[in-house]
Amino acid sequence: MRISVTRTGGYAGLSTPVADLDTARVSDSARARITALVDACGFFTLPDTVQGTGVGADMFRYEITVEDGPRRHTVAFVDDDSPSTAGLKRLIGSIQE
Repeated sequence: MRISVTRTGGYAGLSTPVADLDTARVSDSARARITALVDACGFFTLPDTVQGTGVGADMFRYEITVEDGPRRHTVAFVDDDSPSTAGLKRLIGSIQE
């Protein structure tokens, strides 16, 4: 499984790569944890954009792309601390560890 994360927005509005991970290159325990998080948030069934509850011009926007064999899906969301994006934020945190 390959996962990439990009962050845009903030005061400067820049686009920054946050993570680019190939789970074939991590430990078995890390791979299992990341796969469980992808499954737990139902990543491949999420809409292209997950709507939160926050409003603000300078909030960060994340875009996560997961490729798993023939499956490829991209999900975007605004980092507004809403419950609807909590699973995606846990996934990003786990990838960054």
